[in-house]
Amino acid sequence: MGNSEGGVKQNRREAGEQARQRMVEPSKRVLSYTAGKDQGVRASMRNGDVLLFRGRGLLSWLIRLATHSNYSHAGLLFRYCKRVYCLEAVGVGVRLAPVSRLLNHYPDGVFYCGLAAEEPTRKTALGFGFQQLALPYDVFGLVRFAFALIFGRQRLIKPDQRWFCSELVAAAYRIAGFPLTDELPCYVAPADLINGHKLELHGRLTAADL
Repeated sequence: MGNSEGGVKQNRREAGEQARQRMVEPSKRVLSYTAGKDQGVRASMRNGDVLLFRGRGLLSWLIRLATHSNYSHAGLLFRYCKRVYCLEAVGVGVRLAPVSRLLNHYPDGVFYCGLAAEEPTRKTALGFGFQQLALPYDVFGLVRFAFALIFGRQRLIKPDQRWFCSELVAAAYRIAGFPLTDELPCYVAPADLINGHKLELHGRLTAADL
């Protein structure tokens, strides 16, 4: 980002607008997700893929507004014993949640993104993510990020043991040697993940009617 407030905001607006234009068609694509069955999009999902979310709450709205984006939350996809989970940092800390439940929790959209990372890279990223399980949510980090967005200034910080959602995703792939964006993880929003051109948006997941 630039050093001036205007430069930072302008860069975010431009990146957000470019991403929205690029993602118009993929974001309209509906991907039927059948819980417990490896068919359709569920069969093609890989460990380490990325999920982006559009929440309905006030905080989600503020995140989308401040980052000029359609997305307010992010997580890493993990498959285990015929189940598909999302590794995410939320208010209770870093956790695993079944994707099928998150589809109900985010009725405004769960978006599935692939990336061209090799298996060793994905394994390293997920391994880092699992090491963070049960660590607390980075409330202070989110506030620090908000000030950076408002005032257009970032300061270097020491790594800590707290995470917010997109910070965790960005850190995992940076540790794995496959950075999703040029930003420091502590200043990465869900929008930056998709604006970094490393993710390929496949479409919006919807729960299949059984």
